[in-house]
Amino acid sequence: MNCSLRLVLAFAAMAFAQQVAAQQSSPVERLIAQDVRLAGVAERMLGANSALCRRLMPLTGLVLHSRDQYRAEVAGDAFANGSVAVAGVVPGSPAAGAAVASRDGLVAIVGHSTSAMTAVGEAPLRDTAFDVLADQPAPGPIALTLARGGEERALSIDASAGCRALVEIRAADSLDARSDGRVIQVNYGLALAATDAELAVVFAHELGHLVLEHRRRLEAAGVEKGFFGEFGRNQRLNRQVEVEADRISVHLLANAGYDPAIAPAFWRSKLGRRAGGGILRSSTYPSAEGRARQLEREIADYLAGGSGPSWPGHLLARRDAPFD
Repeated sequence: MNCSLRLVLAFAAMAFAQQVAAQQSSPVERLIAQDVRLAGVAERMLGANSALCRRLMPLTGLVLHSRDQYRAEVAGDAFANGSVAVAGVVPGSPAAGAAVASRDGLVAIVGHSTSAMTAVGEAPLRDTAFDVLADQPAPGPIALTLARGGEERALSIDASAGCRALVEIRAADSLDARSDGRVIQVNYGLALAATDAELAVVFAHELGHLVLEHRRRLEAAGVEKGFFGEFGRNQRLNRQVEVEADRISVHLLANAGYDPAIAPAFWRSKLGRRAGGGILRSSTYPSAEGRARQLEREIADYLAGGSGPSWPGHLLARRDAPFD
């Protein structure tokens, strides 16, 4: 067998092994992999844009989950160390530097025992733990107690400050993302289809809603979402906030070190056109080409250098101006 043929066979074997490994991973493991990937993009953008946000939290690099988010037969041994556990850790984060690992149980946050925490409404216990963690002052050290293999250890994570948002992958195959002013969700199907740069564009748009406090402003104006949000004044104001989120997204990207030009490029891509389409979305969002042109105008008018830091005061001023 010649050397070239041996190399071809070796690469084929490696590719086959990777494919088999991917097929053998559990649904939870695949979901967590995308959660950690999204968290890496999110922490970069939340930290870089902290000056634009009125609510902050410590950025630790921890991705948390709780047993009540899964069916018992699906969770496996993810919660062998406690009902609230570390799903994953963002590489290079403070948590990674403290040797925190997936499956570590979260015993306490600054003395608040997770076993004494309760879930609120339909939200999982993870949300309660997140709120306790997010309530800690930032920047600053965060005292945690973790469990692994029957042993507990106390550690301190030196966290920086970032915009406050609970970020997660939603277990859905559709190409969608959403923000409610507190939680930013990206559907699994969209994250799986997107490159890291495309995922950053999607996240920047949703973060734009949070920075500009759209949910609060829409509720104060009595604007409805869903089916009735497609008509009249509801439709007009719902479209207005989508345009605002698009426009500020290029500033958020630039502040985080991304080339803002990736945003118009995304909306012109096949994935961007599919993600921005749909019957109900068509009257609320501009066309994909319309979005791309609007973003190019925003970059030309306010980001001529193509990089940050950027203070989009022309958009931030709208947070305290009532609609209409």
